[in-house]
Amino acid sequence: MFIRICLCLMVLLSSGVQAQSRISAEERLFGLAMLWKEASYNFAYFDQVPDLDWDATYQAFIPKVLAAKSDYQYYKVLKQFLATLNDGMSYVQMSHELRNIHNALPPIKLAEAEQQAVVVGISETLASQLPLGSIITHVDGVEVKDKLQQDVFPFISSSTEHIRWHEGIKGNQGLGYGLLMGQAGTVVKVRFTTPANRVGHLSITREADLSGVAWQLASGVMANTHSVAHKVLADNIHYLALNDFSQDSVTEQFIKLLPQLQTANGLVIDLRQNRGGNTFVAESILKYLTFHDLLGVSSKMRIHNSTYKAWGKYADQFSWAKKYQDYSRGNAWLKNAPDTLKADDIDNRHKVVVPTAILTSRETSSAAESFLVYASSARHIALIGEPTFGSTGQPLEIDLPGGGRATICSKREMFADGRDFVGIGIQPDVYVPRDIEYYFSQRDKTLISATDWLMKQGNLAQATASNAH
Repeated sequence: MFIRICLCLMVLLSSGVQAQSRISAEERLFGLAMLWKEASYNFAYFDQVPDLDWDATYQAFIPKVLAAKSDYQYYKVLKQFLATLNDGMSYVQMSHELRNIHNALPPIKLAEAEQQAVVVGISETLASQLPLGSIITHVDGVEVKDKLQQDVFPFISSSTEHIRWHEGIKGNQGLGYGLLMGQAGTVVKVRFTTPANRVGHLSITREADLSGVAWQLASGVMANTHSVAHKVLADNIHYLALNDFSQDSVTEQFIKLLPQLQTANGLVIDLRQNRGGNTFVAESILKYLTFHDLLGVSSKMRIHNSTYKAWGKYADQFSWAKKYQDYSRGNAWLKNAPDTLKADDIDNRHKVVVPTAILTSRETSSAAESFLVYASSARHIALIGEPTFGSTGQPLEIDLPGGGRATICSKREMFADGRDFVGIGIQPDVYVPRDIEYYFSQRDKTLISATDWLMKQGNLAQATASNAH
């Protein structure tokens, strides 16, 4: 009752809610409180933000949501609030209406390399003014590093620093952040250095819809046009790109390719563009790639029991209450043993078990990371490329005032031995850094590293046979 009265008083006293806002002060407070409450009970990674006082942060954001001058600014505050959890699966998304008005980019594609903003795509009409390969050094008169720290990073929900830089420079129109992000129709001013070391300046209008743009793209910018792609490389090494795990049709396409894949001396599976989907799809493919059972993720989720929580408050006074103390502290968990992928679900005659290199990148995430956890316990498989996205788990969806939504990560997933990869990323066996050349070389360094690794396995056919025993 006391909290309710205080909140009502704050609503009455606040002068921050402007007339042009459709979301009332009461609704604003309710939306913030919903995020605070659901995270308090369900968020799985508070230990990864040890300096965060979640209750104090909630209190600090109450005047911020009331002072926001518009519904858009209100949602920006909510995004910043949830971003303090430092988790890629816990974020706020504003309504389509607000996104269409406020989340716009100029016809420039940026990518991060060595913490620099590299131009990897430009509209043909601007190509002569802003060459591919240029480095953006300033945005609206502010150095890129400072611009990111001040105006971009605080709104990005990420558990890993490499993803914060990747997403911050590239921009995400759906989630409303990015180095060049702004309201549709407004102008962004950039300063850049060309590959010829010439300094240039350009003012460009942000556009809500870039679907009609004719692009000039760097040769290394990968286009995800098909869920599954297959080709044969030198030495009868087969290349298979699995670009998503969201549809059962991915498994169906994979099975159709099995007769060809079974002739391979070695296999490259490219997951660099795979942002996840359904773990069951990932598992259905993995069963064809092993003769042995594989261990997947172990997991745990927080438990709330109201009576146990009440008893746990007396743990310092009564010995019988000590076993309930974790409930009073919000630190009680239900633990699940690692998933086991049973190899005998598929007849060995239908399998493709050869030396296998899996290509990974910073964009490999969610169910694709679960795929890698399984694969990492197979002796004939190596991971080649970059550390992965570093976020997975079960998102709890929350509806917010004004038509937006949020998700809170409610399940903690780990390697079978308890090692974390959320907040770190799954580390490759062979690391291939992403430098500026990554986007402009005609040579795919990650793929070359993978084929080199495969060739070092010696006689691929002999290696294949030995894996069957």
